[in-house]
Amino acid sequence: MNTTTKSIHEHKIDIVTVGKMMYERRYIIAGDGNLSVRLDENTVLATPTTLCKGLLAPDHIVKLDMDGNVLDGEYQPSSEIKMHLAAYQTRPDIAAVVHAHPPISTGFAVAGIPLDQLILAEMVVNFGAIPLAPYHSPSTAELAESVAEKVRCHDAVLMANHGVMTIGPDLYTTYHRLEMVEQFASISLIAHLLGKMQTFSSEQLQDLQAIREKSGIAAQNPYHAQCQFSAQSSSAAQQPVSEKGRSSSISAPEMESLVTTITQVVTKVIQNT
Repeated sequence: MNTTTKSIHEHKIDIVTVGKMMYERRYIIAGDGNLSVRLDENTVLATPTTLCKGLLAPDHIVKLDMDGNVLDGEYQPSSEIKMHLAAYQTRPDIAAVVHAHPPISTGFAVAGIPLDQLILAEMVVNFGAIPLAPYHSPSTAELAESVAEKVRCHDAVLMANHGVMTIGPDLYTTYHRLEMVEQFASISLIAHLLGKMQTFSSEQLQDLQAIREKSGIAAQNPYHAQCQFSAQSSSAAQQPVSEKGRSSSISAPEMESLVTTITQVVTKVIQNT
């Protein structure tokens, strides 16, 4: 975990700011979602239960210990704080957790589809893959344990019929990872609608793995050496990306109609963010 010179009040301001950003992009609505920041090995700041995370003030933020006991604050943390604490206990290198329900990536979670398609270089480099944790009732120890198992090797997790959780070395990085997950889900949805998803060859994935290793993105994870990179997966890349691309077998009228439909869907989502 990275140390920081920020004061507790500054961390609370960060939580309020990021909560507002999540609300304005409609990654959360009403009282949805929760955010937390680890101050040290034994102390966490977290958003309160039921309150809208887009309308918080610093005084709403709760201070608690790693057992979930409130140390300071007038409110109670979300019952889903169990997921956050389990992630912190699993990954000593992280200092922030964000949970939200961005519509497209949550749609993949509801459909039972992990975001592990090897189709976008930036996502392979930054995440490797985004797995799907099986469904467990919200706020349960079973859900926390399931998510904790996934974050051993992943910085973002879809939760079946629930939402998305991201982790990171600080709150803003963790929020930006949430943005990246939703962006990738949008691109994946469009590719699905177009009817074709071209993955990377083994050689291309090895190049991306080298970039990931050189960047040090996962170097602080104590489980890094045990984690299987996407390029090492036996299911990797059955449809290599051509250097010159591939022509579409869809007729011009069909393509025009499909593009119109996709544009309407994506425009509607963007207008609601």
